[in-house]
Amino acid sequence: MAATLDDIARETGLSRATVARVMGKYGYVSKEAKEKVLAVAERLKYKPNYIARSMVTGETKNIGLIVGDIQNPFFSTIARSISDVIVPEGYSLIVTSTDERLDVEITSIDKFFQKQVDGLILAPVSRTNSDHLRELVKAKTPIVLIDRVIEDLDVDMVVSDDVGGGFEATKYLLELGHRNIGFLSDTLDISTNYDRIAGYQKALEAHGIELDPSWIKLGGFRVDGAYKSGVSLLSRNKDLTAVIATNNYMVAGLLLAAKDMEIRVPEDLSVVSFDDIVWFDLANPPITSVAQNTREIGNLSARRILMSIRGQRNETELTRLPTKLVIRESCAAPRK
Repeated sequence: MAATLDDIARETGLSRATVARVMGKYGYVSKEAKEKVLAVAERLKYKPNYIARSMVTGETKNIGLIVGDIQNPFFSTIARSISDVIVPEGYSLIVTSTDERLDVEITSIDKFFQKQVDGLILAPVSRTNSDHLRELVKAKTPIVLIDRVIEDLDVDMVVSDDVGGGFEATKYLLELGHRNIGFLSDTLDISTNYDRIAGYQKALEAHGIELDPSWIKLGGFRVDGAYKSGVSLLSRNKDLTAVIATNNYMVAGLLLAAKDMEIRVPEDLSVVSFDDIVWFDLANPPITSVAQNTREIGNLSARRILMSIRGQRNETELTRLPTKLVIRESCAAPRK
């Protein structure tokens, strides 16, 4: 049976209230009494009852994180960064994935708050279906959005400059001489995809190039869906000399499609992807990418959720972190 505060009090000869102050780290206790309590607690292998403590303090010291897919290196890096900030502050991180499904997001949020999380960090599935989040805002629930924006939602948001990233990737390909540039993405209801394509379109317009709607192909958010979409995009647009992929899953599917279709990268097709993850350096050829500052997204969102939980955030803020084009070997001038 697990040791209790009463067991420690009986062993030390001190009152239960004194033991509770030592273990709860509040109120005055003499140095001698504190040392005696801690020594007995260690010998008895005492573990705090966090559920009981949360009923008294109103805090669980848990923060929820909901993302599209925690296996995605983009999100796992952010999760690690959040954990690095909140764990030293005495908090734990509870993580779940939505598979980019709105129904799973809504259910996950309900379950998290049934378990009494103190705050929520979320990469929302939809930029348009957000009534469930607006209800949480009305209830003054601490929330921070990461990676994705929902317009007119009064919460802190920490995202990348996706329009700028899409513009710079397209501009780079245009400067290499490409004119027929495709874009492979999953749903446009995710704000990052919508904004990256907006940047792509803006760059084409700035260079006087009329966008052919068939150059944009949308598909499933996993690699197998990206593969099918990549085959479709390249089969129907044999004049494409370059393609931008909206994330690492999309580019993995695109590269597999190009390989099976015997399309060489970069000799026949230049490729740029968002998400600068480890395997981009290991690919053959290494992948040119639009890098986002995932560590800072995690750090900043963690600091803001802690401030919100502690009542230290008087105003919410949308922060767009700059992206960086990392040039590797997957792009070349189009063949004449």
